[in-house]
Amino acid sequence: MKNHEKMIAVLLIFLLLSSVVTAVSSLRDDDSKNFENISLDFTFSKPKIEEIEIKDGIYHRVTINGLSNSGDLNKPCLPVKSVKILIPYGREFDSITVKTDDKILLKTECNVEAGQNTVPLGNNLSQQSIAKEFTNTSPENIYSIVGTYKFRGFPILFVNLYPVEYNEATGDVAYYENITLDITTKESSSATIIRGLQRDKDAAISRIDNPSCVFSYNGAFRSVNEDAVNYVIITNEALANSGLEDNFQYFAQSKIDKGMSAEIFTVEEIVGNPDYGVNGTWGDNNPYNPFYESKITENYGMFDDVQAKIRNFIRYAYIELGTEYVLLGGDADVADEEDNIIPCRGLFANESGLPLNGDPVHILGEEEDDIPSDVYYACLDGNFNYDMDSHFGECADRNDVADIDEADLLAEVYVGRACVDSDEEVAYFVMKTLGYENTEGDPYLSKILMVGEYLGGLFYTPWGGDYKDLVIPFIPDDYNVGTLYDRDLPEHWNKRNIISLLNNATPHIINHDGHSYYGYNMRMYNYDVDSLVNNKYFFAYSHGCMAGGFDNPNGDDCIAEHYTVETPHGAFAVIMNARYGLGSEDTLDSPSLALDKSFFKALFTENIRQLGRASHYSKEAHVWQIDENGIRWVYYETNLFGDPEISIKDSYPSELTINITRPWGGSLYFLDRKICPFPLIKAPVIIGKITVQAEASSDPEGQVYGVEFYLDNESQHIDTDSPYEWELDIPLAGRHTIAATVHGLYGEKESENFDIILFIPKRQIL
Repeated sequence: MKNHEKMIAVLLIFLLLSSVVTAVSSLRDDDSKNFENISLDFTFSKPKIEEIEIKDGIYHRVTINGLSNSGDLNKPCLPVKSVKILIPYGREFDSITVKTDDKILLKTECNVEAGQNTVPLGNNLSQQSIAKEFTNTSPENIYSIVGTYKFRGFPILFVNLYPVEYNEATGDVAYYENITLDITTKESSSATIIRGLQRDKDAAISRIDNPSCVFSYNGAFRSVNEDAVNYVIITNEALANSGLEDNFQYFAQSKIDKGMSAEIFTVEEIVGNPDYGVNGTWGDNNPYNPFYESKITENYGMFDDVQAKIRNFIRYAYIELGTEYVLLGGDADVADEEDNIIPCRGLFANESGLPLNGDPVHILGEEEDDIPSDVYYACLDGNFNYDMDSHFGECADRNDVADIDEADLLAEVYVGRACVDSDEEVAYFVMKTLGYENTEGDPYLSKILMVGEYLGGLFYTPWGGDYKDLVIPFIPDDYNVGTLYDRDLPEHWNKRNIISLLNNATPHIINHDGHSYYGYNMRMYNYDVDSLVNNKYFFAYSHGCMAGGFDNPNGDDCIAEHYTVETPHGAFAVIMNARYGLGSEDTLDSPSLALDKSFFKALFTENIRQLGRASHYSKEAHVWQIDENGIRWVYYETNLFGDPEISIKDSYPSELTINITRPWGGSLYFLDRKICPFPLIKAPVIIGKITVQAEASSDPEGQVYGVEFYLDNESQHIDTDSPYEWELDIPLAGRHTIAATVHGLYGEKESENFDIILFIPKRQIL
């Protein structure tokens, strides 16, 4: 190319790049100035329709790659696109318009599966099935509005799009390839304060489908000292001044040593400060409070109790101190006023598909009304009781004043609870939390144990292991995943099996599905947990019913407390249910499993390792279906017992070794005796039978289950006791291969294939 041609080409490229940059800049400027109306376009791939068998017949399942399916009780399960729209600064949602292209008919005479009844994971409960009253999706029902929820001052509108249409009368299934969502907004007088912290803006952007709208908030940010008190510990005066070495002061200092800011605040000073009362600076009845949204006009006691004042203090800490993590350092024992240090707020979740009968502790109404939930202390907008009745956290159709959700579902701070009521329990909590945090380079960190029980015939599958198998794909390959499943054993495992594992080969993480109660989990009772002797501490996530019922309605501490604060052994943290865990009658999909999978997705797919963040991610991932049967229930009841800031550590590979030690290469064996070296051939020459031996070990010790021997890549024998041996006496002649695999609790390792030359007659000379 001549020089002048090169110059022209360079000039053209420069002009082209300049025009691209100008276009991008112009787009950003326009977006930052005009946000009154929002338009979003969505394109959907062709749905897949497949036949499935459910207990009562053959149905059709409709899916679209990348989308979840709805699961509302007795309504068709169809693909849903959850859209999260940031409302511009100073405005509120007004109206919505949806435009589509022509719908495309996919199939006729379909019988689409419907959402199923939930089933509690409790013992001795009678389940009354609700008759299915199928509800059609009408042709105009292309979208639904879930609600508007604020995240750190940013109002986010949740809208569900339904690209698939199903007509039950005809069985027709059709879909829309393209959907345009137009949102109009109007001016709002609602007060809001947004901290001028980059982490808040980044977190908001990660949650929404119109990230450029964040530009409308330029100039609206409040200056906050993010280094003031990043980590808040709330406890009472007695526990704040423990004389033991492992105490809350030492715990706070450990956060400071990490580069954070941390401080202890007592319940007494919070409750005694009028600023946190209903008429105070941060109270629910103060219209200057950025979280004020209710219609309170009088000093109602329900908004001026200890729970409300603690929550108002957390609001203050969040806005003024830049707080991100809150540890509730106190028990919530409703039966013992002295131990009701940080009371829980009971939240309401009515579940039409969850008939609960035969529960000796609660009747149905009480169960609905009183789900102990620390969501109340994490989600700081509103007061959770817009209509000022006796129920907190009601869904929109239970709100007697306005058609809005009473609950705030997006967390401003991340909350964990240490259910302590004595200096000794504080010491156990601090010792185990810091012990885990200071653990480095230990192979046990690579171990994850999936635990599944026999659930009974009320569920789609009676095996808890079937549910746990759906969580395993979220776990990276560098972790060693072990299973303890009733499904895979000739006899159901018992508590001695799990106690032995916890004491001798402690897993890093346990994921459990099985029956539980307040003082019972993983077939252990409270006294079994108290008897554990492990010095490597684990984290446990359980579907079990009531195991996390920290309000102690039956008078005893729940087993989650025993795991975490009532023994120097056991767990450094657990996530457990305050009330019934929920399975499903006719599908593996269930409310408790939904949050379970989302939690492990947070840990290992989204790399959200901090327990408080991962726990709330697992909840917020299901806001789009919050009013489907069972979701609100598990959203409220799933609580973190532990430090919300502590991070799950990366795996550290455990070491398994395996070597075949007999026969040796270059030797001659006759009738299982080594006769002499045979250097002419590298492979051993064997005449008659031979005892093959292998050495196997694990680091740390005690994790070898056994050694499996192979002949020509086919399994021949498993020896579970050292020394590991196999007598090879199969009539063979010629060159063959042998190998061995060591099976450990959290993995396996294969030896190299080993060539041998055999001459074993059918009848050996003895």
